[in-house]
Amino acid sequence: MTNPEKKHILYKESIKREVTALKEKILSFLDDERYEDLQALIDNATKEELAKVLETLDEDHLAKLFDCLDKELAADVFVLLKQETQKMLLEHFSDIEMQEVTEEILDEKPEELLESMPLDVVQEVLLKADPEQRNDKIVEILNFLEYKKFVQLKPLLSELKPMDIAEIFAEIDEEKLPLIFRLLPKELAAETFVEMNSTQQELLIRSFSDHELKLILEDLFVDDTVDLIEEMPANVVKRILMQADSETRKSINEILKYPKDSAGSIMTTECISLRQDMTVQQCFEKIRAQAIDKETIYTCYVTDNQKKLLGIVTVKDLLLHSYNERVEDFMQDNFVYADTLTDKEDVANTLSKYDLLSIPVVDQENLLVGIVTVDDALDVITEEATEDISFINAVTPSDKPYLETGVFRIYLHRIPWLLILMISATFTGLILNTYEAMLSTLLVACVPMIMGTGGNAGSQASVTVIRGMALDEIRPRDILSVIWKEIRVSLLVSVSVGFVCFAKLQLIDRFIFGYPYTLLYSAAVGVAIMFGVIVAKIVGCCIPILAKTLKIDPAVFANPFITTFTDVLSLLIFCGVTLGLFGLGTV
Repeated sequence: MTNPEKKHILYKESIKREVTALKEKILSFLDDERYEDLQALIDNATKEELAKVLETLDEDHLAKLFDCLDKELAADVFVLLKQETQKMLLEHFSDIEMQEVTEEILDEKPEELLESMPLDVVQEVLLKADPEQRNDKIVEILNFLEYKKFVQLKPLLSELKPMDIAEIFAEIDEEKLPLIFRLLPKELAAETFVEMNSTQQELLIRSFSDHELKLILEDLFVDDTVDLIEEMPANVVKRILMQADSETRKSINEILKYPKDSAGSIMTTECISLRQDMTVQQCFEKIRAQAIDKETIYTCYVTDNQKKLLGIVTVKDLLLHSYNERVEDFMQDNFVYADTLTDKEDVANTLSKYDLLSIPVVDQENLLVGIVTVDDALDVITEEATEDISFINAVTPSDKPYLETGVFRIYLHRIPWLLILMISATFTGLILNTYEAMLSTLLVACVPMIMGTGGNAGSQASVTVIRGMALDEIRPRDILSVIWKEIRVSLLVSVSVGFVCFAKLQLIDRFIFGYPYTLLYSAAVGVAIMFGVIVAKIVGCCIPILAKTLKIDPAVFANPFITTFTDVLSLLIFCGVTLGLFGLGTV
């Protein structure tokens, strides 16, 4: 044996003795619960020594010691452990307990992460991580891996939720998407496909063979297929319909004939219908036979032989009655339903109001044609809220995500409103041109404050009323109650704003900046702003209600038009008060 070999053996034995001694001290401190001494010992040990000690501990002591490490050190030690020990720790600790550690581990670059741990351990670490960080890291790994290694991530992708997979797919390179999508199990692939944006769906459809497309369509619910068709270009729609079976095509065409914003356009025809003369046992047999193809099975709908809706029954009701009882004996015949032409926003609000999981949809003859489920209602509420926010901020709503919308399309969504609002400012310009010669410079300097405060006051009232109408708390018949409440609110607000305006002109503009605002000037501006706020709040609460009465979306008349209207009124009031009431003209 050569000299260097002897030195190496002696060195290894020395390290082994040190680790053994460290292990004995750690076990002693753990058993005696001397955690302060244990922490001091950990602080003086290297991460390599701690890893070696952890490798030799039983599961109970392993978990206790690992839990004593701070999160950064725990992450550094974790990657040094053997695969069996890593898996033992991942199994022992919950997602929440491991989350901070996994965050530290996943801070590494993809290549370093894959080099430090086996891929199956990396996958388990990812499943323990915060979903947002996990998804970002999976995107990095997918973009780093070569095509032939994608299959190694199949077990990981199979454990994720469809929404998370869709989020990951939105970030990866387009050329990799079809290959990675094919790694998903059939049912998960269909669920993920529904959650993806229309651009990616079109890309996948174009890459699918006819057989692959048919398999995806078989696992889609009819309402999801209709949503897909509405987003696709004509040539893609033609291919989708060719691959759908005749029954699905019939259902698709049935839904497509309804107006875009109606309950019929968002319903699904896939629901459980029971006959009134069926026994509980027959009901369960039918549910078992059809459940796999239905979107929801908890609420079932009772009809006669002509499909006329008679009542509803839940699975809970069925479970609480004997097998021999007939459905008609205990079904609910006082139920909430929607017509196919009912506005989809009203249907969504009804689901929310009555805490329903689904609502039946009937035609003009009261025949059951489908149901609207709570997930579709949430989509409608989100869509309507997005639309309202867009209108309130003078932007035409877009059905595509911001980053996927072209620059020219964004331009087209914004420019009409800007032009309308710019031209509407002509009225304020005319008023200023008319009274400019009579207003002193000091008064003209107050115009922006008067107009801004009036516009803001009107917007406050309008947004409050629009929200109340959206939640069905305010209806057009409540207009007098709303006006009376806003008058009282506006009196309180106007007095506060008027007083602060007077104080601001005297203390800041006059005494600090030296502008010659007399008490009379300050009082005139304060009184003008008080009247402006009162009128603006009354106008702001009335216009949305009048719009609703005229069957126009109140959000369209919200911020932009109300602000412009209140600007004009505030300016007229300002000129009337200062020139007419206080006689402060320059003439």
